[in-house]
Amino acid sequence: MTFVGTLYPFQEDAKDRMVDRGQMLLAMVMGAGKTPTTLSAIEELLDTKEIDRVFVIVPSSLKYQWMREIKKFTTSRVVVIDGTPKERATLWRTSLNCHYTIINPELLTKDEAYFLKIGYDAMVIDEATIIKSPSAKRSRLIKRLSRKCHYRFALTGQPIENKPEELFSIMQFVDPTVLGKFDVFDRTFIVRDHLVNQSITATSSNSMTVLGNQWCVRQEKILQTNCLKSLVK
Repeated sequence: MTFVGTLYPFQEDAKDRMVDRGQMLLAMVMGAGKTPTTLSAIEELLDTKEIDRVFVIVPSSLKYQWMREIKKFTTSRVVVIDGTPKERATLWRTSLNCHYTIINPELLTKDEAYFLKIGYDAMVIDEATIIKSPSAKRSRLIKRLSRKCHYRFALTGQPIENKPEELFSIMQFVDPTVLGKFDVFDRTFIVRDHLVNQSITATSSNSMTVLGNQWCVRQEKILQTNCLKSLVK
């Protein structure tokens, strides 16, 4: 249970905040190293006995990529939940002896009972826009199950794809107290076309700003590039 990679300074800073805070939106752009940063944070929590098991929810296409990254950067045991119901039952039993369990949202809706029976201390969502719709069945399920985990990390390069409401939905997973009630968030941060009752954009105060460094790590490409350049001078 040890992280075997090397982090850049901005990743080290993000990792420290994830460990200290416990709930964090890691909004790094593609290529900034969201996965190794998160694994470093998780491994520190495992090493200090803060957690025993981690539940990783990712799109189906990323499940085995995450397994490869875990094997690359850590010495921890990992299992991917996949296959038929019978095959998955065997894999869930295997997960009892693993530090990481990886699953996609579609299978989680079928295997919720296993999650509740086993119990997890930390939950990670990669491509967190999979819960951008607050009314979607999988969004409601993941948020409900996440309350069983003290440590919750959401990873995405683009927390707002189309509407500010998407950020609100993701933060309901990370920490629902941060943005408060939706009607207040709506009035404060969203400009609406009331003829069709659709959000147009976030206000100039910017809904990302309210999160601050305490709940969100936002790594822009230009900052990442400058950091990397400084290391090779």
